[in-house]
Amino acid sequence: MKKTYIIILMSTIFSFQAISQEIFTETGFSFTSFDFKNSQGVELDNLQPTTNNFITIGYRQNVLKDVLHVIGGISFNKYGAIGSDNNLNLFYEWETSYMGINIGLDIKIFKTEKMSFYLRGTTSSEFLLQGTQTLNNQVFDLKGIEEFDNANFFFRGGAIIEYNISETLSIFTQYKYGQSTENGDTEKLKYKSSDIGIGLVIKLKPKKQPNTIKEEQESTNIK
Repeated sequence: MKKTYIIILMSTIFSFQAISQEIFTETGFSFTSFDFKNSQGVELDNLQPTTNNFITIGYRQNVLKDVLHVIGGISFNKYGAIGSDNNLNLFYEWETSYMGINIGLDIKIFKTEKMSFYLRGTTSSEFLLQGTQTLNNQVFDLKGIEEFDNANFFFRGGAIIEYNISETLSIFTQYKYGQSTENGDTEKLKYKSSDIGIGLVIKLKPKKQPNTIKEEQESTNIK
């Protein structure tokens, strides 16, 4: 009886190890804009979005058959905005780079022989790596400026179309929209972004395990 329990436990562990696991990388363009409020709560007008790039490296594992997946990863994102105030004869521009730690879920909506369609939702905590503000001909470092340098919490949602090249390799394209939480005490800043990206998925093959409890039991008896 004890041996049977051990065999069942080992089979359960082997089944868990056989869960589909993947690593992926993604890059693309991010169209970002700022919602910026001054200390009086007045929004800064004439801010225009800018186009930047991003890259993500992550891990995906299914948790409910082949329908629900949990994902995690690290991202590098650039955000920016540009604007002017003709009344004050001012030109201003922001460029920022952040590193993010991401977690989220993929839900497979439908699948064909070669293609799969997913909906994805993620949340991330992002930390400023570098940032500058240009005001006319002067450039200022944004390190230590609380509305930029405090951790950003970003929420994103989007859709993915994935195409299988082989059993272990696939490519995908993705669109996602996101907003950050409002940052700062006196002045307030919130990012908005629309991201378009392409990526590569590598499926990790699980270690080959005995197919049945019987095979495991036979292997144990031989020993």
